[in-house]
Amino acid sequence: MALRDRVPILRAALLAVLVLGIALVVPVAAATESITITKYADNNYAQSVASETFNLSQLQALSSVYSNGPVYMQGPTFDSGDPWGDGGQNMINYYDHNGTLVSTITDEVGGMSDGDELKIQASDGMSRYFGYDNVYTPDERQGDMIVAWWDSVYGFVPAYTYGMRLFFYTPGETYGVADSLNLTLRDMQASFDPWYSYNYSATWPSAKGLSEKYVRYLKIYPPHRHDFNATGETDEYAYRFETSSRPAASIDIPSMAFTSSIADNDSTFQTDFSPTNFAAHRFNFTIDTATDKDGPLSDIEKFVITWNGKGWHGSGGTSNGTYLYIWNQTGYEELTHSDSGDEETLIAERSQNIGNYVNSGNVTVLAVQKTKSAGLFLSNIATDYVKLEVFHHHSN
Repeated sequence: MALRDRVPILRAALLAVLVLGIALVVPVAAATESITITKYADNNYAQSVASETFNLSQLQALSSVYSNGPVYMQGPTFDSGDPWGDGGQNMINYYDHNGTLVSTITDEVGGMSDGDELKIQASDGMSRYFGYDNVYTPDERQGDMIVAWWDSVYGFVPAYTYGMRLFFYTPGETYGVADSLNLTLRDMQASFDPWYSYNYSATWPSAKGLSEKYVRYLKIYPPHRHDFNATGETDEYAYRFETSSRPAASIDIPSMAFTSSIADNDSTFQTDFSPTNFAAHRFNFTIDTATDKDGPLSDIEKFVITWNGKGWHGSGGTSNGTYLYIWNQTGYEELTHSDSGDEETLIAERSQNIGNYVNSGNVTVLAVQKTKSAGLFLSNIATDYVKLEVFHHHSN
């Protein structure tokens, strides 16, 4: 055989060796035999509030839910005319399973609250995200979230090589009602927030893509709290003194920094008065949209602002009270106000046009006493505590 005839054969052999070599070095994921659930601090995602690890027998003791029949999940239809298709296309049979309710696992570290997000992470690093309602109040078309540790074909993990695996069972005492274990694309569309649905190749809806395998970690992330507590991981700046108008005409007033007295809701106040104007406190919260702490701006669902303090005037009566504002890039927009000189907690939120309230990476909040100083009757303001909570989500 001439050399030129051998070259294609040699190339093919070399390619086969390279492919085999790659296959040998790529780690093969294996079944997981325990799950660690961690709940993180709301102002520091590097710090855990509680964490527990459960092996197979411990998970079985928490809850044991049998599917009473095969679980079906619909894969992508690859139908450009109707990518959501119908319930008869590409239905995958995952057989019978037994597992533990995700909600009983999360309850072991204090559970979740509305606005919390659950990250379900596999041993190979893959992950899926879900909201509080997916875990605790699932739509009937979604079904309960189950981490399966037994499969009718392979048995228990680790023989069940794809376990532990996430599935969705119809809620209620009786499982296995006709068609109830079929999670179709339409079911996913109807019962999951759009960002928690899964799209294969970012294009084709795929319900089976939500079935995370090799589940190893459950991680609870609350809304990200920004305040002046030193245990946090966020940047904030506080300023005090006065403003000549209400609302203030500029984002840059007042001045003079302070932080220590407003770090906790503990009746320790930062108190100031204005000799001639409106007493005011201004707060800048730096929003980290470059990482998953606050998420991309497009993934922020709402801001919730809480201010505890009091604003009073020397003349008393209707001159008492405090106005709370947020900067919207063109001016201060009123959030809420009080008409009392007593200590109060003002809470407000913004969920529309979120980008309007982020100026050079900052959300700016201003508390202004209601009435301008006049002679001996002074405008006074006292802040005990202030925080900004960022409610955001990830996408599957």
